[in-house]
Amino acid sequence: MMRRLPLLVLLISGTCAVLGQRPHKPEWSEREFELENPQQQQQQPRSDDDIDQSYRLPTDTVPTHYSIRLHTNLHTGARAFTGAVDIHLDVIVPTGHITVHNRDLTIVSAALFAKQDDGLLVEFGFPEYGYDARTEQLTFHAGQQLPLGSYVLTIEYTGLLQTSSSSGFFLKSYVNDEGVRRYVGTTQFESTNARMAFPCYDEPLLKATHTLWITHTADYSAVSNMPAEAVEEAAGHEGYVTTKFGATPKMSTYLLAFGVSDFDVIEDGKQQLYARPNAIHEAQFGLEAGVKILDALSEYTYVSYYDYMPKLSQMAIPDRGGGAMENWGLVKYAETGLLFNPSRNTYRTRKGIAVVIAHELAHQWFGDLVGPQWWSYIWLNEGFAELYGYVGADLAYPNEGYWDLYTVENIHTAFGPDSSDTIRPMTQDATTPSGISGLFDTIAYDKSGSVINMFRTVLGDDNFRAGLKIYLTNRQLDGAVADDLYAGLQEAIDGKDVLPEGVSVKLLMDSWTTQPGYPVLNVRRNYDDGSVIVSQERFYADKRVPNDNIWYIPYSFASASDPSFDDLSSFDWLAQKAERIAETGAAADDWLIFNKQQTGYYRVNYDAHNWLLIAQALQKDPSAIHRFNRAQLINDAFNLARAERHDMALALDLLTYLANETEYAPWAAANTVLTYFYDKLRGTAHYHDFIVYVDALVGKVFDGLGEFVAVPEDEPLLHKYLKQLITTWACRVGYTECLRQTSEALSTAVETNTPVHPDVQYVVYCYGLKGASDDVYRWLFNQMITSKNEAERQLLIDTLGCAQDREQLTSLLSVALGGNAELDSLLSGERSRIVSAIYSAGRVGVEALFEALSSPVYAQEFVGRLGQGALNSVVSNAASRTNNEAELEQLENFLAALGDAVSADTVEAALRTISTKEAWFTSYEGVRSTTYFADFSN
Repeated sequence: MMRRLPLLVLLISGTCAVLGQRPHKPEWSEREFELENPQQQQQQPRSDDDIDQSYRLPTDTVPTHYSIRLHTNLHTGARAFTGAVDIHLDVIVPTGHITVHNRDLTIVSAALFAKQDDGLLVEFGFPEYGYDARTEQLTFHAGQQLPLGSYVLTIEYTGLLQTSSSSGFFLKSYVNDEGVRRYVGTTQFESTNARMAFPCYDEPLLKATHTLWITHTADYSAVSNMPAEAVEEAAGHEGYVTTKFGATPKMSTYLLAFGVSDFDVIEDGKQQLYARPNAIHEAQFGLEAGVKILDALSEYTYVSYYDYMPKLSQMAIPDRGGGAMENWGLVKYAETGLLFNPSRNTYRTRKGIAVVIAHELAHQWFGDLVGPQWWSYIWLNEGFAELYGYVGADLAYPNEGYWDLYTVENIHTAFGPDSSDTIRPMTQDATTPSGISGLFDTIAYDKSGSVINMFRTVLGDDNFRAGLKIYLTNRQLDGAVADDLYAGLQEAIDGKDVLPEGVSVKLLMDSWTTQPGYPVLNVRRNYDDGSVIVSQERFYADKRVPNDNIWYIPYSFASASDPSFDDLSSFDWLAQKAERIAETGAAADDWLIFNKQQTGYYRVNYDAHNWLLIAQALQKDPSAIHRFNRAQLINDAFNLARAERHDMALALDLLTYLANETEYAPWAAANTVLTYFYDKLRGTAHYHDFIVYVDALVGKVFDGLGEFVAVPEDEPLLHKYLKQLITTWACRVGYTECLRQTSEALSTAVETNTPVHPDVQYVVYCYGLKGASDDVYRWLFNQMITSKNEAERQLLIDTLGCAQDREQLTSLLSVALGGNAELDSLLSGERSRIVSAIYSAGRVGVEALFEALSSPVYAQEFVGRLGQGALNSVVSNAASRTNNEAELEQLENFLAALGDAVSADTVEAALRTISTKEAWFTSYEGVRSTTYFADFSN
């Protein structure tokens, strides 16, 4: 087991000086090859009565301005910092107490001053203070009643930069080209983490202006929301300077941001991009995209960003992990979300950067200029940013086809968890820090963006833009609730005959934002007279139960004789449980499709004959139906069958048209279906029948790709997406030609020491490793460990997990646990990523983990390095990949070997997963599906 460690460690013994770059999200969409899981991110609905309002601050004082002074020695890696803050506040209800938030800061002293009308401060004493650790509230007791008026509370304190999380004021590092570790201080204050850097009123509505001074070593620089007004020598601190920033606009505390580093910067007009010096050459696309997207969104909203802020800075944080933060004027990103190297990064990285930049820049309006009055309305931030991430990227790069990805990456993603009976509505209260963090889920992002897009389409984009301008202007520099948005949209459409008489935007949108879940629109045709009965009910993924939910559903339809999919100018509304449409204009032998381009956030189910007409039309000419609707039909048919609303055979028959499908969106929807059955059937007696089915769908499309390892310079983005999906399936099920091309391309790369084109790296490396020698594996490992590009490192880790040699995988696992200087160059998330890459890529990896971790000493070392959660994850993921008796026996032996290294709850959950998987084969869905595949293969 351990003998393989030198195989990889020897590779890096002479290269440690160039290591230390940070990991990122994988370069292919994780959604593309993951099973849609309705159980993910489910949350129990809560009523306001269940919310503990004691976590909210008292309302008798409000802040007006913060003057913050920080001193840090972070350039040495030191965590300790000192700070002082002057909180300018108004007492609006006489009180003897001033309560603010604080987390993990040590208070040194406090003084209170009254502010006279002429601005002079009069000392009001040194208040005593108390701290409630549960609510994180720091209360200062004035010793007397404070009359109405203005005050300044000055607090001196100390704190520690975070190193175990990327929250508050935290410390990261990188290794420069001389092999020296350099440190970076940065911030992440959303949602309740500003209180980790300075005592403050850490609630979104309690906005104030902020000035910031940071004292730091002179060979570092500081950046913040506003431009620096001065950089002065720090009195009494030789070798230090103080960077003084101008006052921000009125804003929430969670939007304050700063960074202290030795980064380089590139500029374009009023925009800057900061990155570590040995990555600044990868910053050009991020800066270009920032300029294009900010201009596009300023024009779209009719509200210029530069009317409020003098500059926009973007900053790439090494080893941040993932994500980004929309701080007003200083947007922070993980390196994988901002840095792009065309010789090392894929089309997916570039797309991801464009969309995440657009997402964060959309927040400059939705969240920064106008923020939510309380976290209940976080969808006013994240829903808009999620939608305009795609809209903004599409406006800036109209030839890329980014909008084609919206439906399959957002609407279909939201449908999964939102079909649970325990999911929350869009508007939902929470007060605890953990409860507030829990609101940043797929409902806030994917569902909310989809619902907003539905109303953007229904009201008309021009009307919607006009309404947004009213909303943004009316609520600028203030908080908002959903009714403020509705009012702006309503004003924009009044007198334009957009909605039915007596129907308001609020009435319509409230039905989508205040209740959980979403509807299925049932369409039942009368083929004799051309009429249709449409009805609605809440859709559940796994059951049918009576429910009283009513949504105001906008609907439109196209037919074979009137395929008007591009006409989204008019809609009708279903505002009750059911109604009859007297005439559709569709002949009896015409197919009928509702929800054109799937702009509506709901599923559609048809009577069996209309489904048959649709399937026949797809077989004859897929292009007769819009590609977004083809994706919709696949996703709906499968999930409706799983919910027993029609037969699974109908859905599987429908998919057979894919042999002639060359658009990505329908294939992305189909990938979810195929992945579902692959996970069920791999390793079982039914697998061969399933492979025959996959072959019938994939074969013709794969053959049309030809030499897929080649990447033409003018290859369209969506073709790249399609090519990776198809070749992944072709290689996965063992196509000889697919494996030949990947093996030869990898061999050539090794022989010439030239990496393959980034856009085909995943498929070539992952499947080229099948049967690869140790020398080939070493070469690929060396590509990863010497790379300074986080996104590339992540992709290469994932491909290394694809090895089919158990000892190669065991060696890779040893790297994840290694503690020598070379292996310490692994970034914080890369060790656990190695483990997930090993069990995710195939059964061989699961067995390699079983073999290694069955040793008590090794299991203890594993937990010591990666934590108990990592071992629990191995157990749960191994269970989800256990498909037959032999694999079950291996799992049972592994659990026995682990003994009490894992909890009884973890073991019980694993066995429950096995039981559920076994039960599927005797369920109606299981029997119907396996019978279908058997009949198909014969």
